[in-house]
Amino acid sequence: MSSLWSGALSLFVAIVAAAAYASVTNDLADREDDLIAGKRNRVGGQPRLAIAAVLAAAVGAGLVLCWLWRDDLRLVACYAATWLAFSLYSLPPLRLKRRGLPGVLCDAAGAHLFPSLAAVLLAGRGAHRGVSELWMASVGVWAFAYGSRGILWHQLTDLGNDRAAGIRTFASRHPRAASAAGAFVVFPIELGALAAVFWQIGSVWPLAALALYVLYSVHSARRWRTSAVIVAPKPRFFIVLQQFYSDLFPIALLIGGTLRDRRDLAVLIAHLLLFPGRWVHAIRRLSASTANTVVRASEPHHGGLG
Repeated sequence: MSSLWSGALSLFVAIVAAAAYASVTNDLADREDDLIAGKRNRVGGQPRLAIAAVLAAAVGAGLVLCWLWRDDLRLVACYAATWLAFSLYSLPPLRLKRRGLPGVLCDAAGAHLFPSLAAVLLAGRGAHRGVSELWMASVGVWAFAYGSRGILWHQLTDLGNDRAAGIRTFASRHPRAASAAGAFVVFPIELGALAAVFWQIGSVWPLAALALYVLYSVHSARRWRTSAVIVAPKPRFFIVLQQFYSDLFPIALLIGGTLRDRRDLAVLIAHLLLFPGRWVHAIRRLSASTANTVVRASEPHHGGLG
């Protein structure tokens, strides 16, 4: 159990360090573009010493983790690839963010694919179990597809600013193609990989959570007049499956794990304490959805042509 907690802590530090590096380097590279577009830049006006300190701390933490994992080349490679992808995406001379489709693929790999694979390998390391190639492939394809859909959505949302600054992202060059590719190519791949993940988990809890999410989404769209969006943004929208991935899916996995092994209860409690807002929000919304459904089902229905 101690190795599992150690792995979870290592993963947390790893994600924070990589995310801090990605955020700061991207904002540094975007300063001139954001100024042209009239967009706020988080590092603009910040002391250089503070920025350097954040980068040094992030890089230092990443190097320490790679040293601690040096006996697992796959884990080190996945984690190092995360940093490499962030660097290629943001920093000159390549700065793939400006180079269309390669920027989309690079962001999806750095933000989702490689961190997810690193998490899978860390989980196997903590449990002292091997990780199957099928599981790695399923999680990898799912994460890469969801990441691709996310960056396409972000680029379409930021279309005006990117065009004003002259940033030639894939969506700014081909907005219709970006929307169509996300909806009709990337999203089906994501769903297929998610189905493969569910099948290998072999638990009803993720499926039950998905059913509750669908119920909530339908209710939300009707009651609050919101639109479900796969990629292309709309007024008053929510991104399909985003809240399921962030709120319900982790809890469903932990509940299923706790029922198999009571020691996992500590992990479930830790998750609920660390992220209270997410599950409280989910419970409130789901309660409203199910209550509304019960009320509608109890109302009398009149047949005929009346």
